[in-house]
Amino acid sequence: MTTLILASKADPASLTLHQAMIEAHTWNSTPSPLGELLISAEMDVHMLLVNEIHIKSDNVGKMHMESVNKNIADIIVLSKHVSNSEVPAMTIHPIGVPTGREIGENGRSGGVYGTLVPPNPRLAPFLRAIVRRGALEPDLSKFDLTLEATHHGPVMSLPTMYLEIGSSEKEWKDMKLASIWAEIIIENLSSKAPDQNKRWILCIGGGHYAPRHRDILIRSNELVGHILPSYSLPNVDEETTLHKFEKVLQAAISSMKAARPKAEVIAHLDRKSMNSDLRRYIIDKLSSFNVEVVRGKQLLTIE
Repeated sequence: MTTLILASKADPASLTLHQAMIEAHTWNSTPSPLGELLISAEMDVHMLLVNEIHIKSDNVGKMHMESVNKNIADIIVLSKHVSNSEVPAMTIHPIGVPTGREIGENGRSGGVYGTLVPPNPRLAPFLRAIVRRGALEPDLSKFDLTLEATHHGPVMSLPTMYLEIGSSEKEWKDMKLASIWAEIIIENLSSKAPDQNKRWILCIGGGHYAPRHRDILIRSNELVGHILPSYSLPNVDEETTLHKFEKVLQAAISSMKAARPKAEVIAHLDRKSMNSDLRRYIIDKLSSFNVEVVRGKQLLTIE
């Protein structure tokens, strides 16, 4: 089935990445009611440029699928990365809103609190590809080449991932950086998609950039789904936070199963980021959802 690459005119880095994709590949222009549509001449890939900011483009994947009357397997959103530190970065991440005040409220950056979008199984292969590229590119020596925890919108029904360059305007407009991502995208989409039966990991705990989970993924051949950071975890002494987290955890697992119904969902915990009471609570709750917790050392040795 087709992969949809989504770009936005409201995002300068998205436009740079979109242009890099045009220059790196052969495309045919096709009319679309949703925006400027390009169809690959060599791969089963569509690239759609919309006017509105992508984090607000709820269900654009489904709308595109209906407009072209063709099944869409997954979505890659081209985006800028923003951080207060402004450390140069090339990042990927799943989407959804695991934090907020009340389940069901709109997120500050799109999406809905408690709604987690089916993750794109290409996340881990893209992470390993950019890390390998970083080892060869002197220009990337000062970059964070990493994944981020699940965050922000839009709401999508199809497996989705964000691919970003940042963290300042300098990087957003850097065609060389964008061309590196473009080469990785084309290489990945030209090869076989991840096995639909291969298990994947729900990562829980740790910081926003998930260093322990990242380490496991780059040292193994595992796939990753959602990443729930420490700031999304509950206080075991507060019933209201436990209830909200259970909803988020269930949404994470359900969305992973929706993306790949035949694939087993396992969990990896950043154990050092949580106390023993919280750890026991999460392990018990995962067990109730029939999700096994696997330690990092096992993930490095078990295929």
